[in-house]
Amino acid sequence: MSNTIVKGKFADKHIPVDLQRIIIAESGANDGLGYPFLFIALYFIKYCEVGQPGFSGGAGHAIGLWFSETMCYTILLSVVYGGVVGWIAKDLLHWAEGRKLVDRESFLVFAIALALFIIGTCGMIGSDDVLACFIAGNVFTIDDWFRLETLDDSLQPTIDMLLNITIFLWYGAVIPWNLIGHTPEISIGRLIGLAALIILLRRLPVVWALHKFVPRISNPKEALFMGYFGPIGVSAIFYLYITLEFLEEMEKHHLEGSDESHVATMIAVITPIVWINVLASVIVHGITVPFIKVCHSNDPYINLIACRETDRQFNWTAWKRYSTYPLLVTTWFYFS
Repeated sequence: MSNTIVKGKFADKHIPVDLQRIIIAESGANDGLGYPFLFIALYFIKYCEVGQPGFSGGAGHAIGLWFSETMCYTILLSVVYGGVVGWIAKDLLHWAEGRKLVDRESFLVFAIALALFIIGTCGMIGSDDVLACFIAGNVFTIDDWFRLETLDDSLQPTIDMLLNITIFLWYGAVIPWNLIGHTPEISIGRLIGLAALIILLRRLPVVWALHKFVPRISNPKEALFMGYFGPIGVSAIFYLYITLEFLEEMEKHHLEGSDESHVATMIAVITPIVWINVLASVIVHGITVPFIKVCHSNDPYINLIACRETDRQFNWTAWKRYSTYPLLVTTWFYFS
């Protein structure tokens, strides 16, 4: 989803290059490095919260599994594998191009073939294919040669657009509307309030507080934009399915006399929670570009966040007036 704001004419005109690059880098790294944060919680739930003989071991066993299986095998192996494959692919393409052994069509789709190869092989060995692809892409273009060679070609942007459209179509086709608002464990008001609070508080306060320590963020306005634009997309659904598989495996090992009702509750609520956040992110972050364009108009009532092109002054009066309503609505939904 970050492509909507860091690529195209709007990004070239309004978004600084350094900010575009840090958003892309953060998006790729964040998607791939979700494994440690997810599995440390899942292992603690399994070995500390359940408290049954089949899952004994306690916190020490949970941390040991997290370090050995998640950090070493899944994360470290993915980083090493992606780096090695990316470096070998770069040198092989250099060698083949220098000897005129590859035609232009094959040259342009080489990165796509490399990504499919990494996804397939990482799936076979059980490591993090998303992180491996990210590392391989960085190593593959470390000398910037491939990017410069394909700079004027429209194939890569076209494939990106087709993949993005396919993902959003898939969202609409599989989103579980029957679970959103119809799950007894969590009401629709709490779901909406949770999604709004996550969008407002998940990144914005931290990025705003630490932006002076990030060289790529040059001013508070960029920090505000960087903190706001944290889309929740396909990787969230990817980790949702991993979590459901993990929790359902715990239910299969249910022992007689043990109480695993909280595991069933987690399985019931995690799907609507994740999907409502993805849906909210698609709506809120998907309208970022048209909203910013509208905010550059001369209407004082909608010129809330963006600076006017005439005086470049922040409209605090309109901001205070209109920022109060979403906060009140969110609070009412959450406590309803």
